[in-house]
Amino acid sequence: MNQKLIRVVLLGCTLLASLSQVVSAQPAEDTTSPKAKPKLAIHVGKIITCAGEPIVGGTLLVADGKIQSVGKTRDIEVPEGYQQIHHPDSFAMPGLIEAHSHVGGSGDLNEMVYQTNPELRNWDQIIPHNDQLKVAIAGGVTTICFIPGSGTNMGGWGTLMKTGPGTLKDVIIKAPGVLKIAQSGNPERRDGEVGSGRMGMNHVIRQQLMEGRLYVQQWDAFEAGRTKTKPRVNLRLEYFKPLFRREIPVVVHTQAYQVVQSTLRILHDEMNLRVVIDHGTFDSYKISEEIIKRDIPVMAGPRGFRYEPEDGQIKGIVAEYAQRGVKALGVNTDAPVIPQEELAFQATMAVRYGWNEEDAVRGLTIEPAKALMIADRVGSLEPGKDADILITTGSIIDPRNYVKQVFIDGASVYDIRKDRRRM
Repeated sequence: MNQKLIRVVLLGCTLLASLSQVVSAQPAEDTTSPKAKPKLAIHVGKIITCAGEPIVGGTLLVADGKIQSVGKTRDIEVPEGYQQIHHPDSFAMPGLIEAHSHVGGSGDLNEMVYQTNPELRNWDQIIPHNDQLKVAIAGGVTTICFIPGSGTNMGGWGTLMKTGPGTLKDVIIKAPGVLKIAQSGNPERRDGEVGSGRMGMNHVIRQQLMEGRLYVQQWDAFEAGRTKTKPRVNLRLEYFKPLFRREIPVVVHTQAYQVVQSTLRILHDEMNLRVVIDHGTFDSYKISEEIIKRDIPVMAGPRGFRYEPEDGQIKGIVAEYAQRGVKALGVNTDAPVIPQEELAFQATMAVRYGWNEEDAVRGLTIEPAKALMIADRVGSLEPGKDADILITTGSIIDPRNYVKQVFIDGASVYDIRKDRRRM
């Protein structure tokens, strides 16, 4: 069988698999094990809302997995039937959000035959509440952006998911939630094919995105009545629809000044995509002015500092972004590169090198939520949002403090008063 025929057969198999994927893209409802969502009144010494000023002596009312009320205890009337939980010497804050994680399921992260793989997705690999996620919860992480690896320039589509127990329906926030692109470093090829250097990698990324954009434009024109010919369904390109309609972002493994410059030029300026700079390490903070012009969030890490040869100093990468005026700023662990439960410590080290502590708390919560386009559900303690709540012994930035209890969607999923302390 010749090579051309083999590829045709493989593509046919891929499309058949993709068909089953598209049909099952939204997890089927499972009524056999509903999550318990009790009515709670949580009383604490201080509430860090990440939506306004801290509340000293505060209460949160929770029902049906959502936050009902947040305020001073003296102003909150607790209805009958609410379980009252008291942590008078503790803080309450939103669950932490990881913008770059690979520990949501099986370790099968890469398909490395082709440099671009828009037909691949990872939510079929999810293992809810796996061992790594259980420890992540003990570190306060309640939401992750679970993405393919960076072995290719376009690894496929990732999932925004909760770290707690349940079925896929329980844990998935959005699928597809992001597109994963890697622009240099890991996906570089050494055997002579296209993609051995930055020119080749930028070429294949651009060409794949142009194909996807044209496909979406054709469907948009048909659905708006501007054309009468219905386009043929191409399962390999279907998930480009929410991407080019700016309903989900592209998270980009991009670092160093020149590579981030390519990210801005190709993905934002040419393709008009919602972009998240995931990594943004080495000297990439030197392009902060251009990042600010485009209002692009930076979720920096896991490398948090670098030696700057110009002045012979060790620089904190996040602090350097902040000093140059980047506001949409957070950290990541690239778990398991750094263990998922150490997300807060990434912010601690950024503060050690000069980042503002209040901004660091926002960089663990509401800023990644906004970057990932899920701030309507998570990232702050406000009425109507998911009841993802941490109870801590104090500021999460201080490594002497720790997580005492974790609620996800209003259910207690970790409590050191009855669970073995994991951190």
